Amino acid sequence: MKYTWISADYSQAEARVVAWRGPVTSLKTWFINGDDVHLMVAKMIGKVVQENKVKMPRNLWGHKPWQELTKQDEERQVSKNTVHGNNYGLGVNKFAYMTGLPVRFAATLQTIYHGLLPDIRGGYHKWIEHEINTTGGFTTPMGRRRDFYDIRGPDLYRAAYAGYPQSTVGDLLVNTLCDVCEVFGSEMPEGRPLTPETIRNMGLDVRLQLHDNVNVAVPDDAESIAFAISTIKKCGEVPLVINGETLIIPMDFKVGPTLGDLESWSH
Repeated sequence: MKYTWISADYSQAEARVVAWRGPVTSLKTWFINGDDVHLMVAKMIGKVVQENKVKMPRNLWGHKPWQELTKQDEERQVSKNTVHGNNYGLGVNKFAYMTGLPVRFAATLQTIYHGLLPDIRGGYHKWIEHEINTTGGFTTPMGRRRDFYDIRGPDLYRAAYAGYPQSTVGDLLVNTLCDVCEVFGSEMPEGRPLTPETIRNMGLDVRLQLHDNVNVAVPDDAESIAFAISTIKKCGEVPLVINGETLIIPMDFKVGPTLGDLESWSH
């Protein structure tokens, strides 16, 4: 039998968690509106760079008007690194290494980003620091406690800035993996021996987990593919309550004959 590979990936999951927990108003609004967050950040940075005539290496934000930037432009990838790194309080030297920019330009980019999104430091970072200083850690939206035992200071705070979204998405992913692997488990006859075949028949055939996605193999026919995708969405797109508001992190799907040959699924 011919099989098809399905990759189900949580869409910008950690950035969404930061946006809701902050809350970070601009990020949250863009996510709710379905905008490309990293492209929106690229355009906002571009507006500041061009209006203030800041010269950046590699002619970043200098080759076209900021309004015309697209997903294919390098500025979007730099902005993606800017969002992830600076949401987590990355130091300027590491940020420079991540972006390939000289340190002084990386520092300029950090200043622009935090000036545009003050809720990162004034909301999200401030909340994390309060939790560390008063309770020693935090509890994820799914109820798991994480405590930090190092000396309180910038390094510990940075670990916690990253730890909250990473732990939240990790909790969500583990639940999703278990549910996808066991989605038919309640239908298995009682007393059936737990052979490898029986275990596989308890759920979809999960082959791989990469960071924040689930990969399964299914028979190569439209009905099986559509059923698997709808099943994974049902298992994975569950509500999280963060800062008193509901967040459902959407999953993006790709389908293809192998992991290296996938195309977006938009049916």
